[in-house]
Amino acid sequence: LPSHTCGNPGRLRNGIQQGTTFSLGDRVRFSCNPGFFLEGHALLTCQASPGHGASWDFPLPVCRADDACGGTLRGQSGIISSPHFPLEYGNNADCTWTILAEPGDTIALVFMDFQLEDGYDVLEVAGTEGSSLWFTGTNLPPPVISSKNWLRLHFTSDGNHRQKGFSAQYQG
Repeated sequence: LPSHTCGNPGRLRNGIQQGTTFSLGDRVRFSCNPGFFLEGHALLTCQASPGHGASWDFPLPVCRADDACGGTLRGQSGIISSPHFPLEYGNNADCTWTILAEPGDTIALVFMDFQLEDGYDVLEVAGTEGSSLWFTGTNLPPPVISSKNWLRLHFTSDGNHRQKGFSAQYQG
């Protein structure tokens, strides 16, 4: 017999489901707990599907930990810091931040704190004159000025020995 229900789409780890009926036309909305962000579709609709009755129009979304690891930053100024700063960053981190300024402007990046595992955990800064700059260890890097209207920071850590990380202020 054809089914006119989609069934419960499933429980969302670290999230909340709103909607308790799963028949044709019903909708279920998902949101994430604080500290997590939704990846996928927040609203699922039960719709008729050829051959086997009814199914959800999208797969169940996922709530991912928001460890502030990477992203695109716009605006006159702000602060970039390694995940969990000033606490230790995690192992196997791989974060990329892009700072965008207005066309024609440059960006100044000033480090306020810098403690990485020397030689193993690295911050690469691209968007300056010449090749990328690589920083590791515990010496505070000098201020960085972009040669264009963008800077890209790529932070990676290996599988052991965590440190405090870094914090830097940018100004466009």
